[in-house]
Amino acid sequence: MSEQPVKHNPSLQKKTAARMAAAQCLYTLAMNGEKLSPAQQVVILKKQLANNKGEQKLQVGVPLEPNYKLLETLLEGIEQRRTDIDIRLDSALSAEWKRERMSPLLIAILQCAIFEMFFGTEISAKIIIDEYTRLTRSFFADGEVSFVHGTLSALSKKYHG
Repeated sequence: MSEQPVKHNPSLQKKTAARMAAAQCLYTLAMNGEKLSPAQQVVILKKQLANNKGEQKLQVGVPLEPNYKLLETLLEGIEQRRTDIDIRLDSALSAEWKRERMSPLLIAILQCAIFEMFFGTEISAKIIIDEYTRLTRSFFADGEVSFVHGTLSALSKKYHG
């Protein structure tokens, strides 16, 4: 019995891959303590992923290169709006979920989502919440997935009404 290949929308997959790549770039910077510009991060990632389907699947979750324009928009926007993003993130945290106890990758995912939801593109909050909840599921268990979904939903209600 062979599996039928699922047909996917390559444009949407590339956007999802860009979101995952952005979170991973932020995570890498947090772990390495490096100071790289968004453009430098994109150049490094392009070199890593060029014509390497295995590395693409490992780095961005699908065997294709991400939407580099979206990736750079996310990284630049997060760099420019980090204070605003972190204020919103911190406003949603509780005694159980303090930043110091959170994985740098979980923080990176939330920063990407908050940027996109409030300062980025005109995509509905529901789609952003779904995208980043699904992305979180690629790395974390149900507790973190529920936390990301709940945090983003609460922030959406708080700031969008």
